[in-house]
Amino acid sequence: MNTKMIKKGRILIVIADTSQQEWIEKTVNAEGYTTRSVSNASEALEVISEWVPNIILIDVDIPEMDGFKTVSTIRHFDRFLYLPILLMPSRATMEDKRKGVEAGADDIVIKPFSQEELLLRISIHLRRYRHSSDAERYIPKRTIKVPIMLPHYKSGIFRRWFQITKRVFDFFFALVQLPFALPVMIGIVIAIRIDSPGPVMFFQERTGLNGKRFKMLKFRTMLENADELKLKYEHLNELTWPDFKITNDPRMTKVGRMLRKTSLDELPQLINILIGDMSFVGPRPTSFKAETYKLWQTERLEVRPGLTGLWQVSGRSDVDFIERAEMDIDYIERQSWRLDLKVMWQTLSAVFHGKGAY
Repeated sequence: MNTKMIKKGRILIVIADTSQQEWIEKTVNAEGYTTRSVSNASEALEVISEWVPNIILIDVDIPEMDGFKTVSTIRHFDRFLYLPILLMPSRATMEDKRKGVEAGADDIVIKPFSQEELLLRISIHLRRYRHSSDAERYIPKRTIKVPIMLPHYKSGIFRRWFQITKRVFDFFFALVQLPFALPVMIGIVIAIRIDSPGPVMFFQERTGLNGKRFKMLKFRTMLENADELKLKYEHLNELTWPDFKITNDPRMTKVGRMLRKTSLDELPQLINILIGDMSFVGPRPTSFKAETYKLWQTERLEVRPGLTGLWQVSGRSDVDFIERAEMDIDYIERQSWRLDLKVMWQTLSAVFHGKGAY
């Protein structure tokens, strides 16, 4: 378990199922959290009148009133307007997500969930809550209009201005880089053609700004039937889903290995940046459609995905999925020109040393 990202605090657990209640208690207590557990809304309201938690976990299926109504009731108290509240349903349709946001929930954690997922969500929301100012906490959550978007704590004016200037920079910097990259790209095309049969380019469906789907461009680095071979070598996977990594992956071509090592396989993404699908710095684009995003993940849709980002310069493929998710949210909360320039500079160093590449 990655305990460095876990922050101690008080957690109120509202769930009727005693076995699930005990499992959650055991999971969070082991990480240093203090807990109080109740089985219904009345008991929850009684507890928070005398014991203020740092975060509340509420099961949707509790007696007296369901989880949605319980969240809404708690939000009517000014002191709890911005206290992180996580709902725990057994399913989560778009309607469930909408009801959750309208009630004032920060996130939905679908049961059954793993210890890692639960602790990640708690860590993310506690950090966001503690890093926000008192004034920012008292912006009414119930004014949210877009159901899939989470509220953010930085000034909307700052974010809008930053995104405009960043888009201008991305466009002109990509335009300047393309003429220099073109001879290298032509050489790579020739090398791929000589090395192995199949297309030169590889197109991946990805999710970008505001949930828009786009085709991310890359040079092909694997054998043409790599997807079929993935099943054959799945037992060699060194990571957990949704990641897939094999040291010295047998599906990779000779030229592809060199391209991955130097990150030159991503040169065609200059075109994605030029046309506005991507940015130089941001969260890496994912293959999951916006409709499948969990509530806490939808904040990634507020910015363009990047050619590089915090997790690439912090270990690149050596960083596991949970840490990457937290780094992406951390970048969005702290985005600035200073941070972007720092990431771009560190990316050059990471590429030069081949750190974490595969």
